[in-house]
Amino acid sequence: MRVFLTLFLVIVWTFLILVPLKTYAEDRTFTCKPVVAGMPKKDGNFYIEDLHDESTPILDIIPDNQFLLRGEDKNVYFKNNSSRKFEVLVPYESIADIKEIREIHEGLSNWDDIISLENFRTFYLKYFGDDGSESLKRISINEKNTRTAILTVPAADYPSYFTLFNCKSDNAKEPIQIELSDDPSKKIS
Repeated sequence: MRVFLTLFLVIVWTFLILVPLKTYAEDRTFTCKPVVAGMPKKDGNFYIEDLHDESTPILDIIPDNQFLLRGEDKNVYFKNNSSRKFEVLVPYESIADIKEIREIHEGLSNWDDIISLENFRTFYLKYFGDDGSESLKRISINEKNTRTAILTVPAADYPSYFTLFNCKSDNAKEPIQIELSDDPSKKIS
């Protein structure tokens, strides 16, 4: 009887240990670095700066951000700097029936042409800054998760702005680089 009980407990413990490990293995995180930023000017045109410009005052203050795809249900989480915790993003489809959100979405959709982000999913986040500020962030992520565009609409009387990020998976393993050389000290054995 002890053998069966011991075998049963080993199977249960194995199950209890391996199932949570599989769940965490499905999480994928991406780190995104800002490459383009801009905002509307009073004359109706846009001020836009690129990572390669000589002066980038907006890009200089925008931190890298991360997003997390969690598990099979594909929940998406976001944090805009390392000192914050991940916050859940709400898909546009879930809140499209709210009139104010629909108006904001339609008003900001013409900015999508400026950003040139194709095949994307749109999410919203009510963002509370560490200084007590509040804003609405419209976060678009392309299907390959390699680019994100964030349109920020502050609740205070500040101008809206947008940022385009290049993203890289934190879970992807870098390929092994082999340097082919005739030098005997660099030969692969």
